[in-house]
Order: sequence, then structure tokens, then C-alpha cells
Amino acid sequence: MYFWNTNKLIDDLKNERLADRDYKNYYLVSASVTCLMMFAMRFSPVVDVVPSIIDIVISLMMLIIGMNFCFVANGGNDGNQFLNRLICIFLPIGVKLLLAYLLFFLLIVIGFIFAARFIDANQISELIKPYQSWVTLFLSIFMQIMMYWRFCVAFKKIND
Repeated sequence: MYFWNTNKLIDDLKNERLADRDYKNYYLVSASVTCLMMFAMRFSPVVDVVPSIIDIVISLMMLIIGMNFCFVANGGNDGNQFLNRLICIFLPIGVKLLLAYLLFFLLIVIGFIFAARFIDANQISELIKPYQSWVTLFLSIFMQIMMYWRFCVAFKKIND
């Protein structure tokens, strides 16, 4: 299994070097990560309903549009093993996006620590509160765009 090296996975998919056992393992890891993300979301209460509704509507639209782009990038009706390939490439691309997401928030935390030297820590919380839901919305949209774009790039490389 490749947790990071997307190019080696693409090469294996392109040359059909993965066994059914490998597809099963990629599916299990991907499904487990999805379950963990759903579990983690339980700890994040909905504070502002409007950005949350916008997020789910845009996410559903992006899912439909993104999957259709991926399907076409895989060759459309003439493509091979769309779901198997999608499940496999989800893992290394998902790991990279998760790392980028965590690094982004680490930079934000460092920024808050730096800002706390000049502003009272209680004021930082009050300054952030009105924008928190909207920043989360835009970050969610950005991460989804990056994910579907990377999926399409991987599918095109597999089919070259």
C-alpha cells in the first residue's frame, strides 16, 4: 500500500499490478478514515447554520460535478475500474491533503500565539468568532476543489 507515493500507485494502477486483496485493503483504510472523520465531526457543534447549509449544498454539488469529471478523466464509459482506482488514489491524496490542512492550522495557531503578545488572549477569541464559520466554509470548498483536481490528474496519468 502506498500512503504517500501517488506516482507509484498510479503506475501500479496503470499497469494493473494490484490484486483484489490490494483494492480491499485500500477500501478498508479509506472507509476507516471516513468513519474517523465522521466521528471527529461530532465534536464540532454547528454554531452558525447559514454557512453550514451553504457548505453542505456546495459539497453535494462538488461531489456530483467532481465525480463526473473524475469519471471522464478515467475514460468515461470506455474507462477501466473507476471505483477501484478512485478508492486507491484516495489514500495518498487524502494523506497529503490532511497534512496540508494540519499545517495550515498549525500556522494559524502560531499566528495566534504571536498575536497574543500584542493583544489580550480573550480579545483574540472575540475577533475570530464572527469569521470562524465562513473561514471554515471557504477552507472546506478549497480542500474539496484540491481533492477532485488531484483525483482528475491521477486518472489522466493512469490513462496516458
